[in-house]
Amino acid sequence: MLMNNILSLHIHPQNGDSYPIEVEVKRIGCSRNASRDVEAAEKYLEEFRTKGYKVHGATGVCFRSRYLLTNEDTIEVQGAQTSGEVEFVAIRHKGNIYISTGSDHNDRSLENLQTEMLGKVFDSAKLKQMVPAVVAKDAWRYDDIKNHWDEIVLKSFVTVSNQKTLYQEFKLSNLMDLEYYIARDTWLAEDGSVLLGGSSGGSSAVPENIYQGQSTLDGVVFPADFHFEMFDPVLDRTLSHGYDILSLEQPGSFSL
Repeated sequence: MLMNNILSLHIHPQNGDSYPIEVEVKRIGCSRNASRDVEAAEKYLEEFRTKGYKVHGATGVCFRSRYLLTNEDTIEVQGAQTSGEVEFVAIRHKGNIYISTGSDHNDRSLENLQTEMLGKVFDSAKLKQMVPAVVAKDAWRYDDIKNHWDEIVLKSFVTVSNQKTLYQEFKLSNLMDLEYYIARDTWLAEDGSVLLGGSSGGSSAVPENIYQGQSTLDGVVFPADFHFEMFDPVLDRTLSHGYDILSLEQPGSFSL
């Protein structure tokens, strides 16, 4: 028997009172290279192939262990070199689909792997497996938002010099939509399935020394918190959540 992971959510329908659900998480999929501009995504990935890396194609899904999904307010990571990404989160429960927002947290020290056994690999799966993924404690019914899906805005924030700083901002129109994944991934029809749908949109407000996809980790500072939100401009409502990031290792540890 695999270990259970029960995710508590509060559902806010467009019409009617909110209500709680308890989701038994069965499978977590994480979109990678999820841009709706597939040609641009493939061009980006080709740069790594020319450097000798093995690379998956654009708009794929990798999987994360079910126990790694949480909506707590603090997560533990091995070392400080980790960061979040705001994403939409689709959750199947008792035949219904609910939409929330979450953070596909990653261990950035593993982004470009090179080992004797595997050679050079550019892959997101191990980055995700090393740390938890965080989802908000509230969600909407998919049926309430599917007709204006592309208008929904995702934002994330980090604390820089004691100031809340915009980290990402983009519309869901930047990404492959949920219908794309439903059509290609049959596992999403199963209760307990969870999909984190990809990310986009770095902000120019972030100082250069704060991690935001740099090719080197030297001299880069990683945020110790992450806050994210999903705004529906049509129904004028917002989902939000945030968490602190607790590193288990001290600076200078070889485990970093």
